[in-house]
Amino acid sequence: MIIDISDILMKVGSSKDFEGNLVMKDTTYQGDEIHFHKPFYVKGNVVNVGEVVALDAHIEGTATLQCGMCTEPYDYLVDFDIQVNLKPSHDEEDPDIYVYTDALIDLHDIVTREFLLNLPTRRRCTEECKGLCPYCGTNLNKEECQCLVDDHEPIDSRFAVLKDFFVNRDREV
Repeated sequence: MIIDISDILMKVGSSKDFEGNLVMKDTTYQGDEIHFHKPFYVKGNVVNVGEVVALDAHIEGTATLQCGMCTEPYDYLVDFDIQVNLKPSHDEEDPDIYVYTDALIDLHDIVTREFLLNLPTRRRCTEECKGLCPYCGTNLNKEECQCLVDDHEPIDSRFAVLKDFFVNRDREV
């Protein structure tokens, strides 16, 4: 989605409204695949405020993320606002200012970056996600694993003394 701002660059205080669908490209972020099956809906405005052009927009859509607990894909509802400033050239003093070229704002890179910044740190399919069994890898949301935790050696035998730490609080470690 490209916004032509040539008509508002001539006068400080002039603005322009925009809305439309923004097709997002599938990407990898922090090792996880992110898929976009439908375009994002974007609605907002740009205002010439003098040295910068201020862009305010609301973004809605759906992205498919990977759960950090069970590794299953799930739909994540996208619904956030962005407020960014743009200049015609890169500003060394303020790296948060975006750049527009030839009086055209390309929303794709701006929305992609802001989307990634708005992702939750802990991506889970549900708050109740049980994850995977650390021994056999069974998805505990779908079935119970057949391994017995007591049959497995601790991950690090040096921590075996801590196994009953909360059960026997009177015992000296």
